[in-house]
Amino acid sequence: MKNPASSVSSFFSLSAAHAHASHSILSMDIVLTHFTALEALRSPSLRKRLAKGQRCDANLPDRPPTKEELTQAMSSLPDSVREIDMPEILLDHDAPRSRPRHVKTHRAISSFPSGSAVELAPGVRCVSPEHLVVQLAAMLTELEIVCLLSEMLGTYAIAPGLEKGMFSRDQPLTTPELIKGQLEQLGPVAGTAKTRRALKMACVRSASPRETKLSLRMGLSKARGGYGFEVLSMNDPVEVQRIHDSMRTGVRKPDILLRAPGDSGASGVTLRGVALEYDGRDHEGAEQHAADVERHNELTAKGFNEYVVTRRQYADLDYMDGLAEAIRRDLGIRKVRVTRAVANERRCRREKLWHELEGIDGVNWSCLTSKDEGERDPDPDQGDDGWDEVPVEAYGFE
Repeated sequence: MKNPASSVSSFFSLSAAHAHASHSILSMDIVLTHFTALEALRSPSLRKRLAKGQRCDANLPDRPPTKEELTQAMSSLPDSVREIDMPEILLDHDAPRSRPRHVKTHRAISSFPSGSAVELAPGVRCVSPEHLVVQLAAMLTELEIVCLLSEMLGTYAIAPGLEKGMFSRDQPLTTPELIKGQLEQLGPVAGTAKTRRALKMACVRSASPRETKLSLRMGLSKARGGYGFEVLSMNDPVEVQRIHDSMRTGVRKPDILLRAPGDSGASGVTLRGVALEYDGRDHEGAEQHAADVERHNELTAKGFNEYVVTRRQYADLDYMDGLAEAIRRDLGIRKVRVTRAVANERRCRREKLWHELEGIDGVNWSCLTSKDEGERDPDPDQGDDGWDEVPVEAYGFE
């Protein structure tokens, strides 16, 4: 999928300055890595620090920290990170192998590139979002990496400890350009090839895990179980005329915007695209209904057809197939006839993609936990969206 990130590229400044020794309370830097680093990047308490987008170097130690050093360093970090039983620490590539009981160590996959760390506190760093996805790519499935990348490139962070299971960011943690730069610095090492493939499919500026999954279902190729539409953007501003406000110029931000090929829709009617909104809420109130209609009319007036997908509809494959067909007709995309065998095979792939996406919650990774596939199947009537660890509010509810 093609998701432009020009609106966020200028947000980040990449620095490669070493921290002065006088700033450190320890005789060595501690560098959090892997899932401990992910926990730090998702910490609401570190949101403002991470929003600065600053990167730094890290002199990787050649030995794990002692228990006392670790306790002292972690004392300045949020509870969600400090209370991890076995935090993961990155050591130099040539560090001797060791298995301390109080910390889990990883050796760097190669020489640690300049500007591949983020300072969390004096003497404590974590690997940058760009470096982290490469580390985890060697451990996770390709679709899990796509979802993780979409979170790093999105404006949300999964946080099971919060009431809604997530929080919003003003800007993404990283950009496709920064990730590509990291891949170039690392060269052909473990995880880079998979990250490159996943980056081509990842969403940019998604605002929730559910938006990510809806976008993937719409935008992935038919061979991968998607519907093969071109995703133009996610949550990018679209200028409209405010119907309620004397036709003044305003802005709407569709969750997902699908491009109309050649700006031509069905029956020759000019159509700029199709907007998709994921909505897990019940729109029964008159006030909310009026707001929805107003948004719909304003987008229609600018040449966009709009569809709203509810939680129940999202879980109904027959409905989603029908919705895709309606969108195809709106966009004026010619229907290609295929044999019944091919049609059945593609439907099986769409169902498989749905199941795989439902099994990815951003907490229970495939390399860390193994669940029977049947336990992951969501039941729309039960209202739990198929996840236990992350509240359903993190997946599209308000």
